[in-house]
Amino acid sequence: MKAGATTEQDAAYRRGTVLGLTIAEVFILLLFLILIVLFALVRDRLEQAERADERLRIWQPVIEEFKAPEEIETLRRQKETAEATAESQRKRADVLREALDDSGDVGAAIDEALAEAERARGEALKAKRELSLLRKKGLNPPCWYQVVSTATGGSREKPHYTFNIAVCDDSMIVLPAQTPPGGAIDDSDATYAQEAQALELASLPYGERLDDSAFEASFKRIAQAGKSKGVRGYSCIFWVRVWDRTSPDAKHRWQRAHDQIIEGLFGAYHVKDDPWPGKPAGEAT
Repeated sequence: MKAGATTEQDAAYRRGTVLGLTIAEVFILLLFLILIVLFALVRDRLEQAERADERLRIWQPVIEEFKAPEEIETLRRQKETAEATAESQRKRADVLREALDDSGDVGAAIDEALAEAERARGEALKAKRELSLLRKKGLNPPCWYQVVSTATGGSREKPHYTFNIAVCDDSMIVLPAQTPPGGAIDDSDATYAQEAQALELASLPYGERLDDSAFEASFKRIAQAGKSKGVRGYSCIFWVRVWDRTSPDAKHRWQRAHDQIIEGLFGAYHVKDDPWPGKPAGEAT
């Protein structure tokens, strides 16, 4: 009985093996192979990720330099400005080199370059000041003015009028306006009365009938004094009040006298409601 039982057990054992391995051993072997394959796949993925990181690291500076279109335009302008500056400096160096070659005097050439730099600095400061005045006072600021408040809580320079002008059919008549009190608050210690005296306003042909040529000849110097910085430290214009005393069929004459002659010299305010302050405009005062 024992020998027969042993033979049956051996046969059953052999039926439960493959290539001399039990089912459990086969499963363990398959699991080990699967783990090896998974390890190889994971290692391959890690290597791919490392290569991608390396490519990203290499291209990162390029990516970081990418700009939006408006930023590209700004950089382009900055580049052009830098190139223009470099070209200017190169030309300047060439001029200096030629001066050195011609004179052989290094010290004189350096002094000349420094003097030119100082002149350029002065021009830059002048331009900066004029730009500041333009932003503060606007274009063609009045020579004589008073500071008034605006509706927005700010302030502006309201012009004082220097002359009263009547435009007639064949002439113009000029009367002096009342000289304003005080003086400019930001540019000169002189009063308006002192400036009027310096400009010799009292000597002008008031009350006379002046043709266009005589008017321009008499009053052009006043306008030029303002525009050429002879009154303020900046270019300014005097303002006048103007009356239309032409006949109904002479409005072309009025338009030309107002737009071309008077406004070519002064800032002009066309008076429509107030009466002419002198005698009738067709008569000499």
